[in-house]
Amino acid sequence: MKQRSRLVKDKKIRAYKATPRTVWGYERIFKEYTHSEASGGLWAYVRAVAGTDNLQIVIAYSPTIAPDLFFEFGDKTYRIDSIDKYEFNKTDLDIRASEIAPPTFDEVEWQEES
Repeated sequence: MKQRSRLVKDKKIRAYKATPRTVWGYERIFKEYTHSEASGGLWAYVRAVAGTDNLQIVIAYSPTIAPDLFFEFGDKTYRIDSIDKYEFNKTDLDIRASEIAPPTFDEVEWQEES
């Protein structure tokens, strides 16, 4: 098996899902973070892809990371374009993401501390 060089995960990114819910008969959009507010996000290796508004993000494997998530890095928002699971070894996820205009939300929720 080919060894990958170790990338330093020294940046924090915030991951969330946009979830529609009906509350008191009204459609509301919830911003549901995949981590606690106190954690500040997920540790990641982040690299700008040359000549684009895209990022390469490498994080530790997590089964909660899915194509329907969004990431916040700095003051920008990104949607997932692809996820490379490194031959399903459950070590790291290499994510390619594109910058988007941030969606509008009615409510924000954070995961509980674990």
